[in-house]
Amino acid sequence: MADYIKPVIFRLGNQQFGVDINLVQSIEREINIVRVPNAMEYISGIVNLRGEVIPAFSLRKKFGTDDAVGSIGEDSTIIVNIPGVVKLALEVDDVLEIGDIDANGIVPMPALARTDDTAYLDRVANVNGELVILLDVEKLLTQSEAESVKKFTEEMSNDNGGAANG
Repeated sequence: MADYIKPVIFRLGNQQFGVDINLVQSIEREINIVRVPNAMEYISGIVNLRGEVIPAFSLRKKFGTDDAVGSIGEDSTIIVNIPGVVKLALEVDDVLEIGDIDANGIVPMPALARTDDTAYLDRVANVNGELVILLDVEKLLTQSEAESVKKFTEEMSNDNGGAANG
């Protein structure tokens, strides 16, 4: 195991977060998010990425910071592939960097901040004097949410495929 990790570091409001680059398929700027009424709580819409329909996931809603200052998902979208589950388009304010972090600068998320509902808050890294919360994207969705998102994606893909062929 390497002594460092390589996260994609992004900003959401005034906070910095990171996701493992190995799970990132692409970083998209100014991608069009089609809002879907009555979708699941954290799904704000869908994106069409080179013919693939991918749910747009609102980290603001997941983190309970929906009213935070900043634009919601209009600047950048990080497409992550959650192994065995689904691809998600994470709405972020800005992608800051892809960085190497020395293992000595990483500590586990304090137990006080970690619950069953926040298991995705994995670790905290000190990057140039700034704290970056490293997310475990594989734990962003509960099992039932993952199943619902998978079903939602399949339905949207089938609807889109029918419209594209007709």
